[in-house]
Amino acid sequence: MWGMMRQAGWILFLAMIPAVVSGLGQLRANRVEKLAPGEVRAGTVREWGEGVQWVDARSRGKYQQGHIAGAILLNEDEWGELVGPFLDAWDADKHLVIYCDGGTCEASQRVAERIRGDLKIGGVSVLKGGISAWERR
Repeated sequence: MWGMMRQAGWILFLAMIPAVVSGLGQLRANRVEKLAPGEVRAGTVREWGEGVQWVDARSRGKYQQGHIAGAILLNEDEWGELVGPFLDAWDADKHLVIYCDGGTCEASQRVAERIRGDLKIGGVSVLKGGISAWERR
């Protein structure tokens, strides 16, 4: 009797191992990186639809190689030259979403700070993960 119970216990234990490993894998896969203040996820921006005005904070060269449709170029290197065209195109009724390459790129954060501080414009968000996050979805 004890032998059978011990065997059943071992079988149950061994059967639980794949279930635990699978569960831990799913928890890791579903872990969502937290947003920093002022950041927004690509999914949220997609929900905003036409109510978004994009600002590309990358270099002119990268912008010319490809950008999100309708994006306005506004980077720190050419701030003085680009701020006028940005203000001409700015639509106060839309969410401003600033992006750069993503990853360790902080150009979008710096441009967003200047828009908020220097231009006194609110409703500014930075796209978490940059253009690559937008293109992945």
